[in-house]
Amino acid sequence: MSVRRRASRVVSIGVVAALAASLTGCGEGSGVDADYAKICRDNATQKRLPDDDCNNHGGTAGWYYLPVSSNRSTTVPAVGDKVSGGTSSLPSGKTAESGISSRGSSVSKGGFGGSGEHGGFGG
Repeated sequence: MSVRRRASRVVSIGVVAALAASLTGCGEGSGVDADYAKICRDNATQKRLPDDDCNNHGGTAGWYYLPVSSNRSTTVPAVGDKVSGGTSSLPSGKTAESGISSRGSSVSKGGFGGSGEHGGFGG
């Protein structure tokens, strides 16, 4: 009886660990595999917009790139918050990751995010 109970605990712990690992890429404190976080910004107000505004509408909306470091976290503002500290053009040879939570997030380089221009994660 005790052998069966112990095996059940080991399986439960393994399932919990796997679930935690799969959720690590979502939300605050996430890691990305790119050099920049790619977000949509209203160039007139400098406030973050939903990514769909850059994908579909144009106007004053434009992609904005926030540098991501492996040494410290980069704060990506929520939609509606002011955005600064980045650039409106991706430097040559660098990669950017989109799909960052519209609620804002803290990201650093490395971890479980996708990579390249089309990679992403959300929360």
